[in-house]
Amino acid sequence: MKKLSRKTLSNVLNFLLIIGTILIVIILGARSGDLPSAWQALIHADKAWVLGALISCAVFILFETLLLHVFYRFQHVPARFSASLIATLIGMFYSGITPAATGGQPMQVVAMSKRKVSSGVTSSALAVKFFCFQSALLLMGAALWLLFRDFAAQHIGAARWFVYAGFLLNGSAVLLVILLCISRHTVHKLLFSLLKLLCRVRLIRREELWRTRLENALSDFHESVRMITKHPLQLLVLLLIACVQVLGLMSVSFCVYRALGLSALSYAHILTLQLLLYIGAAFTPLPGASGAQEGGFYIIFSAVFPDGTLLGALLLWRFFTYYLPTLLGLGGVIFDSVQTIRGNLTQTENNSAQSADLP
Repeated sequence: MKKLSRKTLSNVLNFLLIIGTILIVIILGARSGDLPSAWQALIHADKAWVLGALISCAVFILFETLLLHVFYRFQHVPARFSASLIATLIGMFYSGITPAATGGQPMQVVAMSKRKVSSGVTSSALAVKFFCFQSALLLMGAALWLLFRDFAAQHIGAARWFVYAGFLLNGSAVLLVILLCISRHTVHKLLFSLLKLLCRVRLIRREELWRTRLENALSDFHESVRMITKHPLQLLVLLLIACVQVLGLMSVSFCVYRALGLSALSYAHILTLQLLLYIGAAFTPLPGASGAQEGGFYIIFSAVFPDGTLLGALLLWRFFTYYLPTLLGLGGVIFDSVQTIRGNLTQTENNSAQSADLP
């Protein structure tokens, strides 16, 4: 019997973890008696606000794509918007199924490389995109937390340490990206140490070839970052796009709140709680931050959604913020694979035709 590869086994375990989290939530809801009420809440949800949640999800995906595409435009890279969209969807899928979203960016680099965009330029685009998104997230979260500190304290309770840790980890990640962008020596040392390790354990061969590739990619990476830092207005544009992207994702919870017939709290109040939840759970080392997102939602929003609606709200919110983007990402992966197969077949046919023309 053929053994599963390590990668396949990891994907299976991640998938089982995601399914397991869903089942645990449903089982807990059934034991507490909330499942029938949750089902009724979902059935009678206001369709207009459910559509609003769908639009919010679409805004999130659209502006994440726009952030990547505008960076390419600033770098004078002739990438199509459709290519940026496919790369975004691929990133969402692999980020959703890998621990701490570690699989998304490497696959996006591969996807854009297929479309003749330098891996160094795409790496710098993703670094700047990450910096802008995290900065927008932290700035908006901190501002609203200060503005509604009494309201936030009332709802997050003991989860405040969870939020503190989130701010610390997210802030540290932003500082790390800045360090990597400005220090060529640090990036060079880090990557080439990793290359040596991979060659030593025989995961990579032909070290000199990989060294040359890394040198070229690093050159493109730092050149792209240098160009964007020399134009602060461009960085501001990207940051504003990231703010709209963050608002799109965070607005889903308000749409769910209104869809379930609730209106006591304002958009700003719900947005504050959602930002604090996302910041706290963002770096949980599980696919899709499974467990932390659901548990945090139960704690932080328990006083927001009355008995019988909390589970329904959680399922609806999680669908639009995680499962739907991941499913759309899977569609992007399939589309990219079909394009690759077609390209290979066309290349094979062209080579065969050229060989036939030879005397």
